[in-house]
Amino acid sequence: MTLNARRRSGYRAASIVAATVLLAGCGSGGAVGKPAARPVGTLKARHVKAALPDKKALPGWTQIGPRRVDTSGYMCQVVAGDACDDVIATGTANFTRGPQGTTKWLRFSFAVYSCRTVSAAQRLYETMPDYDKRADGAKIPALGDESAASSHLQNGEHPVTYYHDKVRTGTTVLWTFAMGIEEAVTSERAELAAKLQVERVQQAHQGLKPSAHTNVP
Repeated sequence: MTLNARRRSGYRAASIVAATVLLAGCGSGGAVGKPAARPVGTLKARHVKAALPDKKALPGWTQIGPRRVDTSGYMCQVVAGDACDDVIATGTANFTRGPQGTTKWLRFSFAVYSCRTVSAAQRLYETMPDYDKRADGAKIPALGDESAASSHLQNGEHPVTYYHDKVRTGTTVLWTFAMGIEEAVTSERAELAAKLQVERVQQAHQGLKPSAHTNVP
């Protein structure tokens, strides 16, 4: 075999090897060297923390303290009592925007409860409180597997309105609320917070790193 013939044979062999590697990568459902995401049925504490919104998730907002995760059950029990028996992790995060005491002030609070089973999540969802219908009467879209929306007014020198959303998606229950004076709190803004949290929890259940974010008008 001549030198040129050996070179052509070597090129063909290298091309076959390269094609085989690429096909193997395509067959695995992802890029070469990148493992496929593995769905997570029940979120552990680290998943709950990652699912909570961070500063990137709410551009222009100020985060109040770090994201917190509790595995003792206390943070859940103060809300839902015995329905928390099968909650393995509770996470909370809080954000604010605008000067307090003005019509521009708004606060979002997020709580995520990871349960051992779907039935435990259903029980927790049913136990968590409901309040009155939304103050602005807006029609609320369905979120997750189960969802409900409500609001209530805290009277005082400076009355504060709370808009709540509770959602169950699989084994995880979410409870978010927006608070502020009447001009600042709307169903649209409250739903943006709830949808953000639902999307991040769903990403965590899919085995992905939560990256959902939203811009609030």
